[in-house]
Amino acid sequence: LDGEIGPNAAANVLLQAMAYQPYARNATLCTTGSLPLDAELAMDTAAWNDKFLCLSGPELLRVEAGRGAGDDDEGVLDSKFEQLRQYVKQWSMNYEGDRKGTGLTTPVLVRKSRRPPSEFDGVVARSGVRILFQTTNTGDRYKSATEERKEENERSGVGGTGAKKPASANKVKPIMVKARKEGGVEVLVEKTTSGNIRIRARRCNMDSKTTVKEMSEEVIVRSLNKAVEAWVKARDVAGF
Repeated sequence: LDGEIGPNAAANVLLQAMAYQPYARNATLCTTGSLPLDAELAMDTAAWNDKFLCLSGPELLRVEAGRGAGDDDEGVLDSKFEQLRQYVKQWSMNYEGDRKGTGLTTPVLVRKSRRPPSEFDGVVARSGVRILFQTTNTGDRYKSATEERKEENERSGVGGTGAKKPASANKVKPIMVKARKEGGVEVLVEKTTSGNIRIRARRCNMDSKTTVKEMSEEVIVRSLNKAVEAWVKARDVAGF
């Protein structure tokens, strides 16, 4: 990101990042632009929270789907939200089972998202899916010829000198290894406190050792964006 930033904007962003925004912790961000000095024109708390929300994951895609239907007085139950939620669920089924034809080079599992609504995120209703990348036969699972011979000798009870080990030496206690986090894309359908419906895609199932699978992420995000745009266009044509 290349651009200028005004002193008031820089001061406020630093204040928010250091004191008020949990998503800014252990994150790298860039900001440009300016903020008015007039306090009445300044951004409110909800606006700041929404700006920093993109750091959660981080966010890969955001598509606004317009105003909700507002079927009830509370504004939580919403037919438009429910229809889009079901649409995304059906879209995600393309990635279940055989990934042939999806464009993915990485095997995946599709699971329901358990991320709840959040007043801090400005979300009153939330639903979605997690497309989780799975371990492949390459990368960290690759073993050299020397490592394979060593494992074979250990299984057959032969030591490094070629002498057969005593039977007691073969009884090795199995080591429980915690499954690695291979990354994934979480797709969320959300109704905001302002009554708008939106789709967000964010990285999930990550830790410090996860290798980012940018090509697979791009395939999923591009497909999602195309599907949601088609859904919004179809509703506009139908007059909903």
